[in-house]
Amino acid sequence: MTTFERSEYLDRMARTKKRMAAAGLDLLLVNDPANICYLSGYNAWSYYTHQILVVSPDAEEPIWIGRGMDATCGHVTCWTKHENIVGYPDPYVQSTERHPMDWMSQWLTDRGWGGGTIGVEMDSYFYSALAHKRLQAGLPNAKFQDATGLVNWVRVIKSPAEIGLMEKAGRLVELAMNAAV
Repeated sequence: MTTFERSEYLDRMARTKKRMAAAGLDLLLVNDPANICYLSGYNAWSYYTHQILVVSPDAEEPIWIGRGMDATCGHVTCWTKHENIVGYPDPYVQSTERHPMDWMSQWLTDRGWGGGTIGVEMDSYFYSALAHKRLQAGLPNAKFQDATGLVNWVRVIKSPAEIGLMEKAGRLVELAMNAAV
């Protein structure tokens, strides 16, 4: 149920990975909902809970991590394999004793992504200071780098598929406006 073909998303991933390499990043953690959607297709109103999209130069597909109950939406809207949609357990939701970034940090470490230079969208409305503090504490072997804008600059160049969809939307708006007159 994705908006674009798999090849479109693979191209987006390739262009993102190229920018990651230029920035010296070993891993990218995307937290802006628009950028998560752009790279994965994930489309839900769950951004008020902690979620990230993991982009590794070594993985073909990104990995969405968010609240367990929201993983179902990922299975419906993402172009990725179902195993690349990961939900964290409910005890991490709205808890004062544990934080979703604690769980995510352990998950990243278990997969060998607990070190190196990790890019994070630091100037995102959906990434709190506490989330960053907990991520840093959970990944003490990592160096963090601000990756704000990295995916946004990939998004600036529109593909033929995106232009086609925008043209179709424009025609629909024009039809609606003409019908209203």
